[in-house]
Amino acid sequence: MALDMSNATYARSTSGAKKLKETSFAQDIAKLRKAVTGDKYSNIKKMGCGQSKKASPIGNDLKIKEIKKDNNNNNNKEKMEYEIKICLLGDVAVGKTSIASRFCKNIFNETYINTIGGAYQQQNILLDNGAKMKMHVWDTSGDERFKSMTNLYYRDAQVAILTYDVTNPQTFEGLGYWLTELNDKVNRDKMLLFLAGNKCDVENDMKRVSSVKAKEYAEENNMFFFETSAKTGAGIKDLFKAIATKEYELLIKK
Repeated sequence: MALDMSNATYARSTSGAKKLKETSFAQDIAKLRKAVTGDKYSNIKKMGCGQSKKASPIGNDLKIKEIKKDNNNNNNKEKMEYEIKICLLGDVAVGKTSIASRFCKNIFNETYINTIGGAYQQQNILLDNGAKMKMHVWDTSGDERFKSMTNLYYRDAQVAILTYDVTNPQTFEGLGYWLTELNDKVNRDKMLLFLAGNKCDVENDMKRVSSVKAKEYAEENNMFFFETSAKTGAGIKDLFKAIATKEYELLIKK
C-alpha cells in the first residue's frame, strides 16, 4: 500500500501488501519526514477518539489552556487543560500500536499490522481534581529501516513508553538501544520514561521475562514499570493514568 500523506501523518502496510519499490519507498520517507517536521501536526487526523479535527502542536513545554471557572467549586479553582505528547518505542511486534489503540479507542486487532514510520492517536484523561489531560499518543515503527527517523517523533515528547513483549526476551534486551537513544533527551528535557511489559495475559509457562527482573531494570534506569495486555486491556488505563498524574505533578511544581 503506497503511503498517502495528504490527510494524515501515519501509514500502515498489511501483511498481504506488495513490497514497496525502492524509489517509491524513498519518496514515502521524504513525504513522512516533511509531514512530521513541516507543519507541526496541523494536518494530523485523530484516529477514532471522537471526530477528526486538527491537533495542536506540542513543544518541549506542556501546553496549558484555561477551560472555565468552576463557580460551584468551593475553592473557586480554574479547570485547566494540559497537553502531553507520548511516544511508544520498542522492537517490532511488541504491541505498541495495540496499546495505543486499546487506550484511545478501546479496541484490539488480532491481525498484526506493521507500522510504517509512526501513527497518531489521541485520548483525554480527567484527573480527580478536575484537570483535563489531553494525551497525544504516537506509536513508532520498530523496523530497522525507520529507526533513524524515530527522533522526529520523540524529540518534542514529554513521555516515552519503552515497550517489550514478555514472551520474547530479545525485545527486552533491545531496550538498551532506546535508553541510549533517549539519554540526551532525558537529561536535557527531563523526559519521563515508562517501561511496559506487554502481553501479560499469557500463561505463566509462556512468560520469558519475569516481573521481578523487569521491575529491577526499571528501577535501575529511573523508569516507572507496568505490565500490560492490549488484548484484555489489563494495565492500560493504569499506565496512562500514571503518565497523566506524573506529568501534572511536574507541571504544578514549575
